[in-house]
Order: sequence, then C-alpha cells, then structure tokens
Amino acid sequence: MALTPAYGEDVSPGLWEITMESRVAAAPAWAPSPFSLRQCLTANDARDPSGLVRSLSVPGATGCDYTERNYSGNTFRFVLDCSGSYGIKSRGSVTFDTNSFSGEITATGNLGGQTTEFQSKVSGKRIGDC
Repeated sequence: MALTPAYGEDVSPGLWEITMESRVAAAPAWAPSPFSLRQCLTANDARDPSGLVRSLSVPGATGCDYTERNYSGNTFRFVLDCSGSYGIKSRGSVTFDTNSFSGEITATGNLGGQTTEFQSKVSGKRIGDC
C-alpha cells in the first residue's frame, strides 16, 4: 500500500545536507562525532521521504519493512523492523518543511548477543540543486 503524505508537495527536491548524531543509553561515555552526508532528493523522494527515513533509521540493515507509518501534517511517525542479522527495530518521528527536517529515532538491535539501544537525532537542510 503506497501512502502519499499530505506534506509531500512541500518538501523540495535538490541537494540536501543530512546530519545524524547517535548515542547508546548503556554507554553514555560513547559519543561519536556527528555524521554528515549530502544526498540528492529526487521529485519522487520529496513526495514520499519515507525511503530517506528508512536509510537513516537503519543504515546497512537488511530485510527492513515498515510495520507502522503515519503521516500527520508535516510529521512522519514510524516503526521499522529489520529481519537481517542484527534484528533491528527502530521507531521515531521526523518533521519536514520545504527546506529542512529534524527528528529523533530510537533503534534496538542485537549486537554481539546483547540487546543495544541507540538514540539518534537527525536533521537536514536543502543546500541547492543536484
């Protein structure tokens, strides 16, 4: 079932700078530097940015499917389950406007036989054309 968010026309295609900052609740001293990347959002990506959110929520994970996704105004709330080797489950919300977005994602996975929870803050801004 394809969902088209009501705000999709408001997100601008183009080159976006995306930053993600992650923490592990069980290891508060572990504080890696924020990770930044640039990504081109096509018109299709802008109409339904759930694909972008998926890649940010569980980078490198496999077998991922949304079990819940809800668009309310300009906010996308979700639960994403990945059946791959780490058994990652993430949930969060991301709020978009024309040239920026921000949100929070919590992911739980099996790392080395131990359940680990990550909290991430994600943000992005449109910086130009692709």
